[in-house]
Parts: sequence; structure tokens; C-alpha cells
Amino acid sequence: MKRSSLWTAVMVLLVSVLFAGCEYKELCYDHRHGDKPNLYLKLDLKLDLDIDIVVTDEDHTKIEIPSHMVVCFYDPKGGALKKMTFVGPYGGPLQVNPGTYDMVVYSFDTEWTQVRGDGNIKTLEAFTSDVTAIKSPQFALFAPSNDTTSAPGPIIYTPDHLLVTRKRVEIPNYDVEDHIITIEAMASTIVETYSFEVTNITGIEYVSSVEAFITNQARSNFFGRGEVNQEPATIYFPMEVDRETMTLKTSFNTFGKLPGESRSYLNLLLTDEEGNPYTIVTDITDQFGDSAHTIVIEDSVVIPPPSQGGSGIAPTVEDWEEERHDVPIG
Repeated sequence: MKRSSLWTAVMVLLVSVLFAGCEYKELCYDHRHGDKPNLYLKLDLKLDLDIDIVVTDEDHTKIEIPSHMVVCFYDPKGGALKKMTFVGPYGGPLQVNPGTYDMVVYSFDTEWTQVRGDGNIKTLEAFTSDVTAIKSPQFALFAPSNDTTSAPGPIIYTPDHLLVTRKRVEIPNYDVEDHIITIEAMASTIVETYSFEVTNITGIEYVSSVEAFITNQARSNFFGRGEVNQEPATIYFPMEVDRETMTLKTSFNTFGKLPGESRSYLNLLLTDEEGNPYTIVTDITDQFGDSAHTIVIEDSVVIPPPSQGGSGIAPTVEDWEEERHDVPIG
């Protein structure tokens, strides 16, 4: 009986502790927790996927729905990063200490656009790779005596779209009345898209490759503070002749024309099937102010037929001639 009474007392004690614990968890929702994280915070995010021109599904300028979004909470005084987390493309639950923050949300895993400087909101920057060493030989084919052909700053790839939103948010201490605190925001691209067409090429059927260089573009975008980089760059993008319609048109992205009075020049390099270069250099500064985001090049260029009388669509390759050689072994 003594042993039975002892076990009974132990079980009563365990049950009491269990119920006491449950009761404590219920009661803890009835008072504030100071600096403890708010587990009931969520981001309700909308995406603006519209751009100023119509592009095809195959075009890299189309805004794709990202796989994830990066959410950064910054100190509004010094700009230091306090918290970084990931959510789905349309938001999701967040966990951050109560306080006032400058929140920046941006799309993750873009193909060409990269992000650096995320340790501070002032240095948070979107940029693309420098291809000066690779593309400078092509750019050097333009007349060196023409100052408009000089490439101010590096030659860079065009960016792809980066969806961004910035917002000052205040996260309250946890309270029973704040079961779900929702932050609503809209993310839109920081990249500009332009359509581009060259209309006056004679002998376009003999063109094998086209490369475009546009000067005095913004090098990058400090999207944490909402400013483009004041350093100039030349954006590069290739083009292809549409063999069905025999037209030369595409679309391209840019962080924007460099602010100020600088002039922006297109340097277009066309190469025929025999490797001969043909160039167009023209001022397109005023066309960047076009609300339709359309750039049309009417400068004329003549590409003569191949000297061997080929069709110009695709060069032919001679059949391999069989050769035999004895290879000594040992």
C-alpha cells in the first residue's frame, strides 16, 4: 500500500505539472512580451508585372514571377541590416523583433541582375557583370576619331527585371489583439524596357551578326535608397535578324539613361557572312524621353552580296577530305 500510495502521489504531481504548464501557455497570451519576436507577422505582397512595351514569351525583358523574395529590415537611423529572411513571391510569414524599420523587399535568383552591399540600406545595389575585356575588341571597330564612340565607363550586360518595394514599417510588441499583423506592399521593377528597331538596312539578308552598344547608361541602381548610380556605363546586347520577315528589331533593358545633360549614343556593329564589319553611330538621347519606350534607327547602311555569290542566309561548309597518316608507336 505504501508503494501504491507513492506511485499515486507521483502521478498526481505529474498531471498537476502538465496542466499547470498548459495553463501557463494560455495565460502568456494575455500580456506583452517586450522584445520577443512577433510570430504572427506576415507580408502580403503584390507584384506589378506590367512593362511599357509588349514583349514575347521568349524575350528576356519579360518580367517573370520570382521563385522567392528577399525581405530586409534596416535600422532607420544608421541603415544597418537588422534582419534578412525569405518569403514566397507573394509574401508569407515574417519573424522580427518589435521596432521601427526601413523594409526593403526584392526578387531573388535573377539571371543577369546581381545584388551586393546588403549590409546597409545605403549600399544595397543592383548591378550586372562587366564585359569590357570581352567586348572591347568589337567596340574598337568604331571610328576612333569620333568621340561619340568612346565608351564612358565599363561595358556591361543589360539587366533583367528586379522587383523591389521599400516601406517604413512599425512592428508592435506582441498582444492578444494582434493575432495577425499584415504588412501590405507592391513590388515593381527598377529596370526600364525599350523596344528597338533598325529600319533602313539594304542587304539585311547578308547580315550574320549584330551587336549593339549604348553609351551613358546608369552603371547600377542603389535601390535601397532609390537612386541610380551616377557613374556611366555602356550597355551591350546582341541582336538577330528575323529571317522570316527580314527585319532587325528586339527589346532591351537598362537601369536608365545617366541623369544630367550627357548624350547617349548607339553604336551598332553589323557583320556580314564574310566577316566584314559595318557600323552605325547615332545620337538616341531624345528617344529615351519617349513615353512609348520605343527607339527607331533610320540611319541607312548597305550590306553588299557575298563576293562568292552566296545566298547570305547561311554559309556552306565543304565536305571533309579523307587523309591517312602513319603514326609511329614505340
